[in-house]
Amino acid sequence: MGRSLTMPEEKEDRIFIDADAFVALIDKNDSHHKVARQINDYLEEKDLIVFTSSFAVGEAITIISQNASHILAVAFGKELFWGEISIIDVSREQQIKALEKFALQKSKNVRFTDFINMVLMDELGIKTIFSFDKHYPKSGYQLLKENSRM
Repeated sequence: MGRSLTMPEEKEDRIFIDADAFVALIDKNDSHHKVARQINDYLEEKDLIVFTSSFAVGEAITIISQNASHILAVAFGKELFWGEISIIDVSREQQIKALEKFALQKSKNVRFTDFINMVLMDELGIKTIFSFDKHYPKSGYQLLKENSRM
């Protein structure tokens, strides 16, 4: 039996992408690379409106440079900046909101960028994110993920 990808039950025409998904797409040694490619193919088929934050872009470029190569990181950045993904520049007010959410966290294993993403998703009314971070569902968001049914 093959594998299929499923959107969470609440259908939307918009999705948010986190830094870890970008890293997994680019870095062939990332543990989520194969699944990330499948999810990316699904997104391209569905022709969804895709958003990310300038913070997520910066984080992804940095991690790709550190884990894969500087050349790949630059190429990824160029493709992203001249591509069709809407990159949201984050205002000071949004950063303050994210810091307030971040301050309530007890775990040290969450990134400030993730709270930036949550603030932006709330403002845009987006509930689904392409990410492998398990704290998004704990905060009320749904992960776009591979589903082994079918």
